[in-house]
Amino acid sequence: MQLADTTLCFGCWKYSPGTGTLWRITDPADPAAPASDTTSSDNAHTIVLEPRLHELLNYFLQRPDLIHAKSDLLDAVWGDAEGTDAALMRAIGVLRKILQDTAKPATYIETLSKRGYRWVAPLQIAPTVVPDKVALKLKTPAAATLATEPDSPVSADAAVSAQLRRRREKQRRLGLLSAFFVCAVSALVISLLLFFGKTNFIPSFTQQVTISAMAGREQKPLLSLDHETVYYQQQTAEQQWRWIAHHLSNHRKQLQVQQFSSLGAAQWFGGQLVFQAKQQDKCSIFRIMPERLDVEAEAWLPCRQFMQQGLAAQGDELVWLDQHSESGASQLWRYNGQKAELQQTFAPAYRRPVAALLERKQVWVLLQQDDFNTSLYRFNLNTAALQKVADFPYAFHTLSAWDDKRLLLSSPAGSFIFSTEQSQLIPLQLASGAFVDQQRVADRLLATQIPRDSADLLPLQPATSGRTSTLLSASPWLSSNKTDQLLSWNAAQAALVSERSGLPQIWWFDGTKVSQLTRFTQWRQITQLLWAGAELHAVIDQQLFVVSLSDGALTPVLFQDRQLRHFAVCHNQWFWAEFGHQQWQLKTMNQQQIPIELLADSIDVRCAPDQSLLVLQQDGRMLRVWPDNGKQQLLPWRLNWRQLNGNSWTTTSNGLYWLDTEGRLWLAPWGQMQSERVQSPELLQVTGLYGQLEHEQLFLQLTREPETDVVWLQPQPLQ
Repeated sequence: MQLADTTLCFGCWKYSPGTGTLWRITDPADPAAPASDTTSSDNAHTIVLEPRLHELLNYFLQRPDLIHAKSDLLDAVWGDAEGTDAALMRAIGVLRKILQDTAKPATYIETLSKRGYRWVAPLQIAPTVVPDKVALKLKTPAAATLATEPDSPVSADAAVSAQLRRRREKQRRLGLLSAFFVCAVSALVISLLLFFGKTNFIPSFTQQVTISAMAGREQKPLLSLDHETVYYQQQTAEQQWRWIAHHLSNHRKQLQVQQFSSLGAAQWFGGQLVFQAKQQDKCSIFRIMPERLDVEAEAWLPCRQFMQQGLAAQGDELVWLDQHSESGASQLWRYNGQKAELQQTFAPAYRRPVAALLERKQVWVLLQQDDFNTSLYRFNLNTAALQKVADFPYAFHTLSAWDDKRLLLSSPAGSFIFSTEQSQLIPLQLASGAFVDQQRVADRLLATQIPRDSADLLPLQPATSGRTSTLLSASPWLSSNKTDQLLSWNAAQAALVSERSGLPQIWWFDGTKVSQLTRFTQWRQITQLLWAGAELHAVIDQQLFVVSLSDGALTPVLFQDRQLRHFAVCHNQWFWAEFGHQQWQLKTMNQQQIPIELLADSIDVRCAPDQSLLVLQQDGRMLRVWPDNGKQQLLPWRLNWRQLNGNSWTTTSNGLYWLDTEGRLWLAPWGQMQSERVQSPELLQVTGLYGQLEHEQLFLQLTREPETDVVWLQPQPLQ
């Protein structure tokens, strides 16, 4: 411990990290006041922690605001001893009891379901009280020393010499004391850096300077090797994409003459601009000299599946991500100087590859498990060794290097720095808004700014004639200028997730008014809402909760495994899809409330009539399953779950609704083996469907494509 002589203040406590001693502060409004004024003299308010709790608390305080997995805490505190999850939970419970941490949300140690624990209380350094005797020594004048000496027959010259010696001695002592205090302050600063972890001193990039400043969409910037030009993509009025060379010195722009239906992020390879793109539904890797945007790029290497962030290069190495055309398995390819070679095939249970990064013969690969979870792998090009590094409860979609030991990741939840050595995620504070495509350039970030998705929920109703359906109205169901999504209703009441108050929160509509239920103070990942009878349930940060309709309180229920996904309550029984060991399973509870497997390779489930279920298989097939007797029926429709989100299909009393990859809406009525096209708004993009088996009402989630800009993000200047 580096701060053995430092006292910390948090909440109603003062704490000595060196001795493991806690003092209860009777006046928490002034935690920095001297101990004699704020600390009770009653011994019952002075607590000396046992060694294990002492070490555990120190570990939290050294790394405040960071999420610590159970395994990290066990390794750090228990080491090679017989540490178990149960022992850790007991220690956390005892520490919370000592700190009287019974409030919800937690005051000191926060539990993040399936992710670990985090210290959340602000910390302060208590000021050092200098003892009186030290002050007296510093203030002793030389004249007083002379006055205490007896008379002496020494000559005046000798007296003067003695006085000079005493002055020199005093100056020497003052110099030593000054040097001592300089060293002490330096040691304190160094100790603070070590104590709080240097990751806490990562700058906040809250200053924004826009580069592109054009109407429309500009994205995926790449800085030239001489740092004088930024290349970024622009969407044209014809919904095509092209490159723009933006010269930073004079803001002159050069537009690419060639246009593409899809355009991926670019890399530098051999002095050329290399990128994935699609033309006439054909995916290729193109290359072009950066100063020759006035000529068409060369279609160089083939690719099966277009990837926005799937290309990576360094030096003479080029790698990219792809998918097998039949199984959908993610693949890693490499250009060896003459041809493309397959390096690695990942388990087909992963939804799709997301991004790749090449650093010193190491390829970092992000794979999506589903809409809200990703996995990070590391592949060694020299040894072909593959290592799974981490599972993230976030939908990360861009990946770049922060330095030689850390990665920069971005998701709808925000941007994070990931320490590859400590396996820790550190949130990065950015300017308001959401950012992707970040690249660190010296002390700045080059990024794409995107506004929060503007999505509305609108009802669909059958037309007065025929079987086609039309939009009920062009106005939102519940008026909001922010994202509304994840709608679920029960009789006359409904619940939804909305960002109308800033952060995503759960809202409740009782038929007459809308009320905010949750009041999260930080971004929480809300992935599903559903009703079980009269109780509202929500999946938040991979944990299932009952949400109180009176005060929004969250009560965890039923499931504790972090790999559970996509719940459904059908015919008074719970069903869910589970992802574990790189495979999907459909599960339920037996009469003894023990999870049992119903069907393998099943990624999602919905309720269907006659005590049956609709199950989406890993290969895209749709099965109707009767759990009671094991009967199965293969339906003639396929859903490309690797390209669509999890809300792209639902069931109502009318039948099965789904979206295809072109954004078109379809209905397959119950009891029929044919489908019909449903008319939906053409000006807006349908991104989600919400229905209930007991009702015929269907709601559409409609999203407007946002305008995006390329920006510099700069550190907050020091005050």
